[in-house]
Amino acid sequence: MKTLKNTEQKYSKFQWFVMVIFIPIMFAILLFSIILSFMGISVVDQAKQVASNIPVLSNYVKTEEQIIADEEKGNIDELMAIINARETELALLEQKLLTKEEEVQSLLNEIEILMDQLEEKKDIHLEVKTEYTEIAKLYETMSAKNAANILTQLSDDEAAIHLSFIKIDARAAILAKMTPDKAAELISLLSNN
Repeated sequence: MKTLKNTEQKYSKFQWFVMVIFIPIMFAILLFSIILSFMGISVVDQAKQVASNIPVLSNYVKTEEQIIADEEKGNIDELMAIINARETELALLEQKLLTKEEEVQSLLNEIEILMDQLEEKKDIHLEVKTEYTEIAKLYETMSAKNAANILTQLSDDEAAIHLSFIKIDARAAILAKMTPDKAAELISLLSNN
């Protein structure tokens, strides 16, 4: 029976502590918090500030400034990652641009070389055309029979080229003085050109 009385006393002491000390203190804290709230003082913020200064609780409680700082740090880290990704992309694009610029420069140089070659060929073509025009004038001044004899001595392709520069009337007279087979071959070559 003694043990039952001891447990009742211990239990009664605990009940006494809760009813007499703990509940009134909690009520006083609650009433004090409500009064401070009406006065415009944020009790929760003040409690967080005090708790953040206590070594063990500071790991679990963060003030608004710490929360904002953590968010800003997170935002800064995200932005730095985005900036780094963009800088990497920019470096790759700059490298591609340099490669393309080199290709363009190479192609421009090639175009310049080809234009020079074309100009040279135009000059050569003009010289050759001038020479054939002068030779054609010689044929036109000759008699048709002599011109036909000379042209029959040339290869068919060369004779066709010479004939192409001669005026039509003189050409007809020269072809009339050639053998029909030779004239037919030259006419065929002239029509193909």
